Amino acid sequence: MTNATKANPAELAREFHDRCNANGWTYSASGDIITIIKRFTPGDREAYVECDMFAYDILSIAPLKGGSVWGTNGGSIGGYTGLTGGYYKLNKSGSGGKRFIAELAKLKIARN
Repeated sequence: MTNATKANPAELAREFHDRCNANGWTYSASGDIITIIKRFTPGDREAYVECDMFAYDILSIAPLKGGSVWGTNGGSIGGYTGLTGGYYKLNKSGSGGKRFIAELAKLKIARN
């Protein structure tokens, strides 16, 4: 269920949280920015490409509007940095996600 208009913030947060956990991603949220990170062996191109294909799918769950997406994706020098450093990090900013981010914080606290 990745359609933000058909789910409440708690349902979306649970989906986001579960997808991250099931696929080895960690996340953080602060203000109007959500960050996801996955680590792999430095230089592992296959792992990097897998991250590059999957990260946008995870972030599409977050109901943030009007912002941008940036990080170590394949479209910039950040991709090289992530590949050689062994991590993939993607951020999404935007408005309208305060309740979603609050629900994510509850899930993260419950997990720890």
